[in-house]
Amino acid sequence: KNQKLKNMKYSTALLILFCLPILGNPQHVFLIEDEVMDDDTKVIALITRTTDDFDEAMDNLKDFVKDKHDLKLKKEDNNTYMIEEVNLPHLSTKRGDLKTYLIQTDSTKILAFSFRLGYDISINSEDYPEEMNEFKKLVLEYMEYNYHEHYMAKIDEKSKLLDKSVKELRQNEDKIGSLQKKVSSLDNKYQKESDESKKTKIASDKNSLENEIETLTNQLPAMRESVSEQEEVISELKEEMNNY
Repeated sequence: KNQKLKNMKYSTALLILFCLPILGNPQHVFLIEDEVMDDDTKVIALITRTTDDFDEAMDNLKDFVKDKHDLKLKKEDNNTYMIEEVNLPHLSTKRGDLKTYLIQTDSTKILAFSFRLGYDISINSEDYPEEMNEFKKLVLEYMEYNYHEHYMAKIDEKSKLLDKSVKELRQNEDKIGSLQKKVSSLDNKYQKESDESKKTKIASDKNSLENEIETLTNQLPAMRESVSEQEEVISELKEEMNNY
């Protein structure tokens, strides 16, 4: 299981973090400095809630460190990712291992980030205040990137569904218009026809077209409502994204 805190009691700070809403209600990204277990060693880490997909979060982290810092993220195991011997002069004059821990609790998914300078040494606010401040900036920059990419993916997905719905609505409306023209043409043909058997056939064809028009017309309210609802969902997603 993705569980790095299973042998530790949750601190009050972490319990508060678990209770914070994550998506659906726009919130700023929260970071909490606390201990996590790395194998048998306690390390100080910056902990935050993430989106509901670890794979997505790690894909975004890979892109972020590559595009922003020309670094390569490696998978250490199912719970841990690492960038070995990171050289970030603005963060620390020493090289260190930047590690990301995937933490699965009963109610949420959490990421923890540590910058380890040695086996039992990790950046913390007490001993490395300036470095920790820069580390927080780095983690926050990634989290904002992650949320942006998360929302953009959702918006893109919903937009494709909306485009499909709008296309189907337009096709329905166009077909109704086309059928109405055919009905009008049959009306004219019926008025000019003197053969009763042919008039009966024309009337039958007209009735079939009118039934089809009625069926398509009855579908319009639900189709328009669906388009409106999808537009509203996309608008809400954009608003949530802008609030991070």
